Amino acid sequence: MDRVILHCDINNFFASVEMILNSDLQGKPIAVCGDPNKRHGIVLAKSEQAKKYGVKTGDVIWEAKQKCPEIIIVPASHGVYGKYSEAVQEIYYRYTDKIESFGSDECWLDVTASLKLLGLSGAEIADEIRAKVKEELKLTISAGVSWNKTFAKLGSDYKKPDATTQITRANYQKIVWEMPIENMLFVGRKSRKLFESLAIKTIGDLAAFNPELLKSHIGINAESLIRCARGEDSDEVSGFRDTRIIKSVGNGTTLPYDLTALAQVEQVIYLLSEEVAYRMRKKGVKGFTVNLSVKNTDLVWRGAQESIREATNSVRTIMTVAVRIFKKLYKVNSSEGSFKVSPVRALRVSVSNLTTDSRVQLNFLESSETEDKNDRLSAVFDTIRKRYGTGSVYFGVLHNSKFDMEFNVLDE
Repeated sequence: MDRVILHCDINNFFASVEMILNSDLQGKPIAVCGDPNKRHGIVLAKSEQAKKYGVKTGDVIWEAKQKCPEIIIVPASHGVYGKYSEAVQEIYYRYTDKIESFGSDECWLDVTASLKLLGLSGAEIADEIRAKVKEELKLTISAGVSWNKTFAKLGSDYKKPDATTQITRANYQKIVWEMPIENMLFVGRKSRKLFESLAIKTIGDLAAFNPELLKSHIGINAESLIRCARGEDSDEVSGFRDTRIIKSVGNGTTLPYDLTALAQVEQVIYLLSEEVAYRMRKKGVKGFTVNLSVKNTDLVWRGAQESIREATNSVRTIMTVAVRIFKKLYKVNSSEGSFKVSPVRALRVSVSNLTTDSRVQLNFLESSETEDKNDRLSAVFDTIRKRYGTGSVYFGVLHNSKFDMEFNVLDE
């Protein structure tokens, strides 16, 4: 029997939440944007009214205003969005425990086992979920229903807002295969141009294309893309309680101004490491590999990684290794605390090679005492911040810094 997969997408999520928070915004063209003073001045979400003027996600603020002079620019309320996202998922869990998030506003649900239990079809479950989300949270959802994740996602995109689209084996060729190729997941603007050069303009064209020929142009992903276009996607919906370990935990940001001094870079690396370490502890994982990526003012990314002997989720260890990587990448003059390479525009810190094993591998060459102290210190920090707030305690590297503990809100 075919699986029954739903893809649920909260319509205009950030903008919809802002209109719930402020009723004066209802029915008006609004755009939720990052802070232009911190070089995040782009449209993150827009209302249906703004869409009618051609405002798109990723537009710079001045572009949005040019398209729609009456548009209302609203700053993002990231913490609130997270709460609404969790509330929507709690409704999903009434129908299945096989839920896979795809960003804060989209989820796949495998409801195959729920059909007999609830006495409903996949489309009826989708309609019921939409009704409950609207009634309880005042948000609307578009849902796609199909036998695989790819077509379910295409279904939720097909009709918006507040609609259910069912893609079946009887109608998928008419609905899916006539869609433009850029509708396929992971096909971006650059990919679209390549596909069009091969006369692949629709998903149907992709389904009929020679896998070996496409492989010679885009590599090993060719076969997977063609299978998805043909409806042969067998990827499972990963449940929330899936025991598989996430591959990495990272945090990055574009800086409010260019950095030219090592002390400034260390402060930002510390703040990013704090967020990474906290999220790792929350997920119950540690990692063996610290990664650092740096973008300069020429918009060129450089990066490197370094493995450590003992898995860690300590900010001290992550920061120390990340700073060491930066010094090597930028050939920092330690005595002057400066670097001659072009100024830093963006930074990203991540930890990979993760494990949930809390046991420590004894090392006869180096003592585990330092890491053990770091673990205990991290636990104390978590307790204090949980009670008194994020900025209540931090390491001395942040003393006299222009940045603060709320800096991680700029997470990209």
